[in-house]
Amino acid sequence: MTAGTVARSPADRFLDLAEAGENVFLTGPAGSGKSHGVREFLKRHPDTHVTASTGVAALNVGGMTVHRWSGMLLGPAPGQDFGQYFAQLSRDAKPGVLAAFSRVRRCGRLVIDEISMLSGGAFAYLDFHCRRIRGDNRPFGGIRVIGTGDFLQLPPVRTNPTLPYDWVFDSPAWPEAGFQTVELRRIMRQDEPEFVAALGKVRRGVMDAPVERILRPRVSLFPNRDITRLFTHNSMVDRWNDYCLGELPGPESVREADTWGPLHQVEFLEKNLLTPRVLRLKPGAKVMFTVNRPDDGFVNGQTGEVVSIGPTAVTVRTHGSELEVSPYRWRYDSNDPGCAWFEQLPLRLANALTIHKAQGLTLDSAFIDVRAAREPGQAYVALSRVRTLAGLHLKDWPKGLFVSRRALDFHFPTTPP
Repeated sequence: MTAGTVARSPADRFLDLAEAGENVFLTGPAGSGKSHGVREFLKRHPDTHVTASTGVAALNVGGMTVHRWSGMLLGPAPGQDFGQYFAQLSRDAKPGVLAAFSRVRRCGRLVIDEISMLSGGAFAYLDFHCRRIRGDNRPFGGIRVIGTGDFLQLPPVRTNPTLPYDWVFDSPAWPEAGFQTVELRRIMRQDEPEFVAALGKVRRGVMDAPVERILRPRVSLFPNRDITRLFTHNSMVDRWNDYCLGELPGPESVREADTWGPLHQVEFLEKNLLTPRVLRLKPGAKVMFTVNRPDDGFVNGQTGEVVSIGPTAVTVRTHGSELEVSPYRWRYDSNDPGCAWFEQLPLRLANALTIHKAQGLTLDSAFIDVRAAREPGQAYVALSRVRTLAGLHLKDWPKGLFVSRRALDFHFPTTPP
């Protein structure tokens, strides 16, 4: 760098590389602004196709899963020849597959959000799939790929717990694509230096004396019942939400979502939305908003308390204001007016959430129980949701942290790659 010049920030470097047509992996700890960086790029290139590795992530970014976008469906079975599987897909006359092939042909840039949760096998087949459809033997058939994620958060799903995790960076498609890695390091979600430093160590699986000094006092034997709880399993979430709602006086108000469209599309929405199909409420219930509507006074992850329940709308008190919340309509595909939709109040009971469903949220406070955490990065994902140290409450001191050695080697190589 010459005298008088200003160093480019990682966020600027990401935009420079993406603008130049490089394949880029945008990474960084939780709350470092990865989503913001992608949104800035999409403002400049709104024709970019947006996908994600999971249904929850896809709905959060307003895109579709990479499997549906590409038409690869479930992908090849373990050990199945890619060419054989592609031939099967090509013979499939389903409109969804034909539409997907058309998307692949016309795509110039592709975002894959939460790429860290995509399996290496699916990633390798996606590369092959795009090359074959486009008749172009460059990586991904010449499509420029922007992947975002953090391999030290939630890992790819595995069906056999005896096998190692199938990371995308272990796929031969990763080095062939020549991904340029840009790491964001400035944390935006938290601003307390000691808390940020402790979370950085938890991300790497380190529980040393300085971390314990900061976090152990956050163990709370009798926390306020109104604090949102993060659990590892759905059954634990359901039990706590049911208990808290039952403790409130008066009858429940039950709101069932209105849906329309193909059954498989409706089922996808029901499975992956934070908003439940059947929403049970009472005045006094703690709720969480499940969409970003800043013009209406709320954002995704913000919590409040039900004040009153009307025929169609619900009044919620949040941050000292009372807001009238009306039903919201989610669509299976925002670009397809004939796709399925799901209409419900954009709320859910907020006494408890699973850690998986909380990924991507920012919470003012949370009571976290990671005693049953067995997935790499699960404890870090939970702790890093909380904005301040004062808002963090732990059920118990973790007996250990599960971190993937392969993910650590990727993010913190001992020698230059």
